[in-house]
Amino acid sequence: MMFWEIIATVMSGFLFAGLVLPLRLIFKQLPKWIVPAAAGIGMIAFQVYSEYSWADDTIAKLPEGAVVVATVPSSSWYRPWSYPKPQVLQFVALDKTSIKTSPDNPTSKQAMLYFFERRAATQTLPVSVDCTQPQLSFSPQMNQAVLRELCP
Repeated sequence: MMFWEIIATVMSGFLFAGLVLPLRLIFKQLPKWIVPAAAGIGMIAFQVYSEYSWADDTIAKLPEGAVVVATVPSSSWYRPWSYPKPQVLQFVALDKTSIKTSPDNPTSKQAMLYFFERRAATQTLPVSVDCTQPQLSFSPQMNQAVLRELCP
């Protein structure tokens, strides 16, 4: 997957350079650095687009029955464009098809949580919740979302 992203990044650089090169040839007063600068801008623009669209694309590819229970928006100093609109580079999904009720305790439910992160392997975590006394140690928003799905 990352190989194709590198190829797409390089190709977007060629595309932007190819768009500016005729302008450079027609208008001789344009500086020589305009073509490589356009290539760099094209590659950065593709990477920004790729990072912003990753979460939506990945969520759309989740199987039916998977519900997103938490997203982790992030900003950083080396991505100044992420301050006005933080990027979602991590999210957690609950597999509703994996929900099981314990035969010993009908109020106890088990399910699988999947932790997705850009450019990292997906991690799984089995969770077990007693719906009469729910206790989870995630963030309050994620706790509510998980309990909403497990204990309707």
